[in-house]
Amino acid sequence: MIYLIIQETTFKNIDSIYHVVNFTNDIDKANDMLQGYKLVEKNKDVFYSIVRYETPLILTKEVA
Repeated sequence: MIYLIIQETTFKNIDSIYHVVNFTNDIDKANDMLQGYKLVEKNKDVFYSIVRYETPLILTKEVA
């Protein structure tokens, strides 16, 4: 499982944009990175969050 750190930038007249700024396999490290990004960000229109990403299930045999 991979944890993505997502940066969201909001605007007044258009939709928000999203950017993956970092990733890790360790949830504790992901939480530490998230806190670091939130701590150093000064722009009030930028937000950070964690998203858990799981690889999709791939079937290798046909199910009967």
